[in-house]
Order: sequence, then C-alpha cells, then structure tokens
Amino acid sequence: MKKSTVWIWFGLAVVWLGMLAVLHGRFEAQGMRIADLQWSYAIGYAILAVLLVGGIARLRVTQLAPVWRMLALLGTTALAALEISLQGHAHSEFVSLLAAAVVGAAAVTLLAKYLPRKIIQAWLAIKDPI
Repeated sequence: MKKSTVWIWFGLAVVWLGMLAVLHGRFEAQGMRIADLQWSYAIGYAILAVLLVGGIARLRVTQLAPVWRMLALLGTTALAALEISLQGHAHSEFVSLLAAAVVGAAAVTLLAKYLPRKIIQAWLAIKDPI
C-alpha cells in the first residue's frame, strides 16, 4: 500500500475535524439546543471514525483489524473530548455531547466488522477482512 493514501485519509480527517469545530461553534452561537447538538456530534464523529479507521488500517500498525477499530474509537473519543472542552460547555453538557460522539464513532467501528466483504476490502484496503 502506498503511504500517500495514508496521508490522504488522515488529511481528510484533519479537514473534517476542523469543519466540525467551526460548525459546532456556529451552532453554539445560534443557541442550538443540546439535544440537536448531540445529533450533530454523533453524525460528525461517526464520519471522523470512518476516516480514522481507513487511515489506521493503511498504516498497518498491526495485522489485527480489532486493534484498528479500537485505536480509531480511542482517537475519536479524545478528539471529541478536546473539541467539547475547547467549546467551553458545562459538565453536564460535556458528558452528554461526548456520549453522543462516542456512540456515533462506536457505531462505525462496529460496522467495520459487519459490512459486506467488498465494502470492507475497499474501506480498509485489505484482501481478506477479519
């Protein structure tokens, strides 16, 4: 696998993370309810998890796909916690927004195991998905 594709996946993840921060900042300025923000965090960080799993899979830090999924989930959770804390939310809002982001990312990491073989092969750049 070309290393340039790794940087494309991680580059897209960085761009998406920046877009999420701007988008969530605008939602905050408009006074959006926390329940609506939760949907935005869940969907936004699910897409980030897609990009992180794809990038980590191409790094081939290990041959074990469950490790790739775990690393993507941990990375997504840490990035969500960082963004939410930088937005300056109260503790109760922080917990509910972080939980929404983790649920979105966890859904993607679970899908990485159960999607059809052809989709997993293209997404993770592997010949035989585990």
